[in-house]
Amino acid sequence: MKRFYPYFAYLKGVKSTFITGVIAGIVFAIVSGFGMPLVVKTAFPIIFGKTERIAEVQRTLNDSVGPEKANELLNGAFGEEMANLKKTEKVRTFFSESLGVENAPRAVLIAACAIIPLAALLRGLAGFLNVYFVTAAGLHVLRDIQQSVFVKLQRLPLGFFSGRKTGDLISRVITDSNMLQGVVTTISNDLIKQPFTLIGALAFLITDSVENSDSFFLIICLLSIPIVVVPIRFLGKRLMRKAAHMQRESGDNSAVLAETLGATREIRAFNLEEMMGQRFLQGIGRWTKFHLKVIKYRYLTPPIIEMVAAAVVAFALGYGASKGLSLERFMGVVTALYLCYDPMKKLGEIHNRMKQGEASLDRLETILHAEEGVTDPPNPVTIDRVAGRVVFENVNFAYGDNAALNGITLDVPAGQVIALVGKSGAGKTTFASMVPRFYDPVEGRILLDGVDLRELRLKDLRDHITIVPQEAVLFSGTILENIKLGRMGATEEEVKEAARQAHAHDFIMAQPQGYDTQVGERGAQLSGGQKQRISIARAFLKNAPVLILDEATSALDSEAEARIQEELADLTRGRTTFIIAHRFSTIRIADRILVFDGGKIVGDGTFQELQEKHDLFRNLLEMQRH
Repeated sequence: MKRFYPYFAYLKGVKSTFITGVIAGIVFAIVSGFGMPLVVKTAFPIIFGKTERIAEVQRTLNDSVGPEKANELLNGAFGEEMANLKKTEKVRTFFSESLGVENAPRAVLIAACAIIPLAALLRGLAGFLNVYFVTAAGLHVLRDIQQSVFVKLQRLPLGFFSGRKTGDLISRVITDSNMLQGVVTTISNDLIKQPFTLIGALAFLITDSVENSDSFFLIICLLSIPIVVVPIRFLGKRLMRKAAHMQRESGDNSAVLAETLGATREIRAFNLEEMMGQRFLQGIGRWTKFHLKVIKYRYLTPPIIEMVAAAVVAFALGYGASKGLSLERFMGVVTALYLCYDPMKKLGEIHNRMKQGEASLDRLETILHAEEGVTDPPNPVTIDRVAGRVVFENVNFAYGDNAALNGITLDVPAGQVIALVGKSGAGKTTFASMVPRFYDPVEGRILLDGVDLRELRLKDLRDHITIVPQEAVLFSGTILENIKLGRMGATEEEVKEAARQAHAHDFIMAQPQGYDTQVGERGAQLSGGQKQRISIARAFLKNAPVLILDEATSALDSEAEARIQEELADLTRGRTTFIIAHRFSTIRIADRILVFDGGKIVGDGTFQELQEKHDLFRNLLEMQRH
């Protein structure tokens, strides 16, 4: 239970809605626990005319043996019924005085019948309001939990996502958040409502036992309640283990689905449809097995409690019959007794929900409690105008135990264009990723205009950096909206000018709706080259002093690449630029080339200098030509 305490704070934002629902639940509980047995006890004898028949017997005895002897006989044989008769006579007297003697019997019967649907109406209305307002509060809690997890994911270092399946993370954000929300609202609601139902039923039993001492034994029957705690705890432990397996399988299945939908072309090209279908089917099979286990352990508890309750009621029936209790009074007592077990059944379900929720909580807290790594400083420094000088001072970095950068020391003057070359895994991308603080150095520091990057707010730093990735990423929306991601406040004319600079304007205008054309999920409606041009247009629009080009023309054909090289040269002019070069056609615009090998800079010079003096550079250049 303690594990869920921090998450109850999500209810603060909707406390009035939740409290309204809880109050309605308390009304429902009291009407159920105390009101319904009372209705059964008082209305049924009136409706079925038991007291009327006793009144007729009393009149006959009065005529035969006199009033005193008649009362003595009736109290001995019909003591309980006589007590009910006195209550009924009070009601009858009230209606007689109000409506007249002739109309009183009919009015009493109507009132007795009417109280049943009125009680049901009050109970039903309170139950509806309870469910409605608690659900409304729960939906707000779900929104806040999912938002918290989503925001946390945006802050986690890129290393957190290495080796993690996208579909599994999606499952945690949606499915596990939903489970946690259900636990928070259900526990908060039922831990208040169900005890009130139990208290109401107990109050009726105690009141009845005070009036009729021969029914006190029924309260003793409630001592059987602790018996049901043992199976609840046993089943709860098993439920938690199976729920953890089920949630894990759900995440794996989501990952397979996301992987399949993201690679439809490759799956068809290699005839992998059957293999992926089998993989998904096997995952669904495992999930189904664990889900059935969860259902079994979750829903075994209610019938166990009902069986105990039924056994106790049967015992009470037998005992009551042996003591001569009448059915009219006994029905109210048994109803209250049975209602004492209903809250126990619900509390057992809460216990099981908590165990299932703990399994989801484990998966969510993997995200919520993860180290953010790259964070804003407590007292950030601001730079009024960024020139773009970048300095690396003895920078070391490693992915876990695998060193990626070793002793990098470098001074890049503002406005210089740097090309990064080397074999795959040499450290080029890691080096460039340190500039926007996707990673922080393990040792050393990186300066922008003399300020340590870790002293700047992440937003401020990244506002001054533009990245054009190797694989352009577009988001669902229009072409105009995707280009404006470079600078949200840009005018439509500024967007079009950036598109012209990126040689994207002509193909955009050829689209059915021009700049208002929908690009589809991840830009599915456009070719790779078209997506890359839009990505480059973003860079022109952002106009930041520091630029990172991750082989920005790799998706373009030779003609388009040749056209855009000149525009890239214009884009890099006056900006500190890092070009991650996978093919050397893009590096001739560089003022300086860095050669990486094994996480170190082993060459530094112009294209001409390296071609003449650096063996590794010449080997890389020769490989490009072939």
